[in-house]
Amino acid sequence: MALPMKEMFRAASASIRAAVSAAREGRAILLHDGEGRENEVDIVFSAERCTPESIAFMRSSGGGLICAAIGNEVASAIGLPFMHDLLASAAERYPALSGIVEGSTPYGGRPAFSISLNHRDSYTGVNDRERSATVMAIGRVARLVSEGGDAASEFTSLLKAPGHVPLLIEAHGSLSERRGHTELSIAVMRMAGLPPASVVCEMLDSRTHRSLSVEDAAMLASDAGLPLLEGSELP
Repeated sequence: MALPMKEMFRAASASIRAAVSAAREGRAILLHDGEGRENEVDIVFSAERCTPESIAFMRSSGGGLICAAIGNEVASAIGLPFMHDLLASAAERYPALSGIVEGSTPYGGRPAFSISLNHRDSYTGVNDRERSATVMAIGRVARLVSEGGDAASEFTSLLKAPGHVPLLIEAHGSLSERRGHTELSIAVMRMAGLPPASVVCEMLDSRTHRSLSVEDAAMLASDAGLPLLEGSELP
């Protein structure tokens, strides 16, 4: 039988406890998915605690795509599709889509992408303040789902599409089905007692023009006093 989240936290490694504490405090976590997957380190924040400074840090220290991730129960409560399912459904009307829809990734599992969003009060939606507002609104919706509130109404009143924040949906089986940054970051949020919503950004290397190595990410984590968590540590 699975342990309750509080017991899982007490039994967790020091790295997990540090990541959970950082999430609760609104600080960044560096999260490595694993050598057998993308082998990338992402910067992760709690969605509902994502400030403009959080977005700026992801831009400057990460450089990859800044995405919001939500638990599968949030997507189900609102009625949100995965993008590959949406494109497959639209292919009958737009035949060009049928040849480009990808239902799996080279590193395993189905793509986590859903639609892209902006906060309704945003203008372009791309600056730090507006992306922060979008991500925090997604966190607000996730909290309402956790608390049994009217999340679907809040979703449509706060957000609009298309936008500048791509949305990722946790696999239905969570970590037992897929161990990507979406599922790993949502697992950390749950362990922290936070709504199942995060914001993630890949760390890139301007010298190699590839993903930042785990070794270089570890140096940044040490210098900045940030936790670096290996995805394999999460149960």
